[in-house]
Amino acid sequence: MKRALLILLTISTIIYASCKKNIDGPGEIYGKWRLTETLNDPGDGSGRYEKVKGPAKYLTLDKAGRFEGDAVPELQTFKVLDSIRLEVTLTTLSKPITYYYKVTATTLVLNPPCFEGCGLKFVRQ
Repeated sequence: MKRALLILLTISTIIYASCKKNIDGPGEIYGKWRLTETLNDPGDGSGRYEKVKGPAKYLTLDKAGRFEGDAVPELQTFKVLDSIRLEVTLTTLSKPITYYYKVTATTLVLNPPCFEGCGLKFVRQ
């Protein structure tokens, strides 16, 4: 009986350890994010992400589909279209536009539509 209990406990421990959450895998887009890097390519492919200087700027995405914060003040609302696209409304445009995004448990990258490459990198707060 003790041997069976020990085997059961060992198997349970192995199963529990294998179900450990992957912190580098897909994450949830909702929450508070701090802007860390920006990309503005001049159109020749030479652009690189650059660290943000100055005071910290934040962007919050709530489950009701609203943006809040000072990182990108023209963003108003969003709707998740799929695992890589958001439909976004801005204060500066009358029609929604599509942003591409990539999210993990700790990072968020937003890519607005640009003729040249552009992007925003955030870390979860």
